[in-house]
Amino acid sequence: MDITVRVEVQYVAPENALIRDVLQMFRTPAWVRFMVRYISPHLKNAAPADKSVMDNLASWTVDSSSSGAKVGAKRAAGSKRPISSVSSAGTCAEDCVICLSELQNGDEFVSLPCGHQFHLPCIRSWLKLRSTCPSCRFQFRKAFSGSYAVRTLNSALLLKQEHRPMPKEEILNTCVGRETVRAVVNVTLSQIAAHAKQSQYPCVLNALMMHSNGDSFTEAAAADTALAKRSSGGDEETDGGNNNNNDQSRAKRMRVA
Repeated sequence: MDITVRVEVQYVAPENALIRDVLQMFRTPAWVRFMVRYISPHLKNAAPADKSVMDNLASWTVDSSSSGAKVGAKRAAGSKRPISSVSSAGTCAEDCVICLSELQNGDEFVSLPCGHQFHLPCIRSWLKLRSTCPSCRFQFRKAFSGSYAVRTLNSALLLKQEHRPMPKEEILNTCVGRETVRAVVNVTLSQIAAHAKQSQYPCVLNALMMHSNGDSFTEAAAADTALAKRSSGGDEETDGGNNNNNDQSRAKRMRVA
């Protein structure tokens, strides 16, 4: 199973660094190691429930119309009202702690294996973000478990507003030394078998620049623009092909534990 994580990070560029230097840094093993350390806490804190748990929600749905008859008898006998019961007045024994609304007779709700009860849409949304019961923290199977290897890491350097009118080549040569630059990073991780932890896996690193309006480009695009001003259409096509080959050679491969 693959996991895609999207985060925005801040990075203080080294002294005298240009934007093109930052892009090159985004393609180094050191950047991969930094991002692995950065996203690990995010994956641990935001651990949704496994797909099998989500699939079981339908089988845990409580039939409120049939549960109501059982409640009156149990309460008449003086026993404690079970969490999964529905009162004869048409409301459940407890509120849904997710939306803080009563579980009404006729509502579609779920009784989890731990016994706590929630609206079906509420608990479905909850388990997409967390893998514990909202009431008792009963731990369900997590969607993210085991070992993962970074397969792709796409970094987009966010440009400032003043960069919009500048030529692409000039943007690349802009000094950002000791400045805090921002980047949006998309990391794709693939689960690996326990016996293959020491194996090596290819890791493809891509880096580009992105304007505030969403337009993005790479160094190759900047070079094409500069060449277009000096070359004919035929030369431009030949140079473009060479740039594509260079992009492929810049893909980094490394093992991430």
